[in-house]
Amino acid sequence: MYGPPVALYVGSEAAAVADAWAESGDGLTVRGATPDGDVAERLAEGDVDAVVCDCDDSFDGRATVEAVRDYSASLPVVVFSVGDALPLAAATDLGVETYLQVDADTDRVERLSDLRPLIERRRETDRESTMLASLLENVPLSVYFKDRQSRHVRVSDEMSRLTGPSYLESPDEKRHHAPDDIVGKTDFDLYPPDLSEEAVADDRRVVETGESVDGRVEHAHGDNLEETYVTTSKAPWRDEHGTVLGVVGVTQDITERKRYENQLERQNERLERFASVVSHDVRNPLEVALGRLEFARSEGDEEHFEAIERSLHRIDALIEDVLTLAREGEAVSDPEPVDLGDVAHRAWTVVETGDATLSVETDTTLLADASRLQQLLENVVCNAVEHSSTSPRSQAPEDAVEHGSTSPASQARQDTDGASSVEPSGVGTPDDAVEHGSTSSRPEADDAVEHGSEGVTVTVGDLGERQGFFVADDGPGVPEDHRDSVFDAGYSTDDDGTGLGLSIVRTIAEAHGWETDVTESESGGARFEFGDVTGGGLADSRADDGTTDDGTADERAGTGDD
Repeated sequence: MYGPPVALYVGSEAAAVADAWAESGDGLTVRGATPDGDVAERLAEGDVDAVVCDCDDSFDGRATVEAVRDYSASLPVVVFSVGDALPLAAATDLGVETYLQVDADTDRVERLSDLRPLIERRRETDRESTMLASLLENVPLSVYFKDRQSRHVRVSDEMSRLTGPSYLESPDEKRHHAPDDIVGKTDFDLYPPDLSEEAVADDRRVVETGESVDGRVEHAHGDNLEETYVTTSKAPWRDEHGTVLGVVGVTQDITERKRYENQLERQNERLERFASVVSHDVRNPLEVALGRLEFARSEGDEEHFEAIERSLHRIDALIEDVLTLAREGEAVSDPEPVDLGDVAHRAWTVVETGDATLSVETDTTLLADASRLQQLLENVVCNAVEHSSTSPRSQAPEDAVEHGSTSPASQARQDTDGASSVEPSGVGTPDDAVEHGSTSSRPEADDAVEHGSEGVTVTVGDLGERQGFFVADDGPGVPEDHRDSVFDAGYSTDDDGTGLGLSIVRTIAEAHGWETDVTESESGGARFEFGDVTGGGLADSRADDGTTDDGTADERAGTGDD
């Protein structure tokens, strides 16, 4: 793989010794150099694996070794000393690796032959060391060696900057920028106690059992790294005799892989939802339409055509919602700053809200896709308005779970700039929509009054320290035993509802990386919470407390329990 090791022989008879070795020596290349100024120049030519300094009284041996050390602090040096031409103490101070006292008539070629295995081993050690150094300096992984007490012995340059900023910050707020800042420290000096205890327990298990830890997936440590994942593997660090000296570990940032896996999982879930809708929800009204068509052909009764029309409208609504699921489920890759209040007002103008009231209690700016955020708010508002209009407070709350989904206006909304436009659905009448539970039209204001609604209040506000926002209402609410199911595709308490409206809400939230929860507001209505939201002002804004900026009660606002 490599040529023979090269030894630079320095002495008064250097040329003669080099020639003699060339004639009889093997496995080592010897180059001669005079001690009177030739050494530094020959070293600068490179490819020298060791220096042999044959010291006698004809030159200053100490000055020659010092010249070698000026060139390299680690290059192996062998000294042949005739008498005390270079004392052993001086040689030791200069880091001489091998010291031999010789006579003037000692066979130098024979001595060099004895040194050949030593020089070869040292060269291999040096090459392995430089390979490891190159690896640790350049590999985009956190690589570290720990001794049996879990102290870091050597680490890669990447360890301090694998995730987050270009430094590793310990619990006492000390910042570690370079490998030298980490060497000698344990995990307890670098990480929180709970994380350190787990890591050191792993180290101890590897050392005591000799078994490896392979591919453990963990959250990264540090501020704003909740969505950052790493995988860690550890193995025993052994010496040439097989004795375990400690642990060697490798940690890799797999955040992008996890994002891809999560996206793939969401896509698979959407496919399952599509399959369920196509195989069941679309098939049922289609079978009704086909059956009524047969009766219509034989009887000619207009009632059958009306039933067919209702079935076709339902199929159309299902198709629109399935397409919305497909569009909104793609991960949001380039979110922009969005004013939550502005988007809430735009969503409100799109939905048929009747006597309902919107109370925006936030001035938050968050990072989101404005168009998809508006779709989310439209669906939640629709859910609140429809439940309140079809389920008066005196009615059982079980009826207040998602009668519909996306509004025709939201279907017509342009996705490119988040702008809203309202387009009549042209399907049925308000009365027909209420009677049959159609998702293609929304109840009018007089229809809500007709069903006993006093006008629901929908409140949009912040979650505070949880980093997120909520949409709450003072309607009939969602029963506790239904809250785990309301986001499932196809879930609806209305036989004619598509059951996809809140599934679309969850899909949009997941595309942003947000968490979704449904709970009860202080007024007993439904409260939809969206957590882990990135943006400005989220932690300092007011919660769903029904107060205005001056602290007075807002009679329009629904109250929450944040």
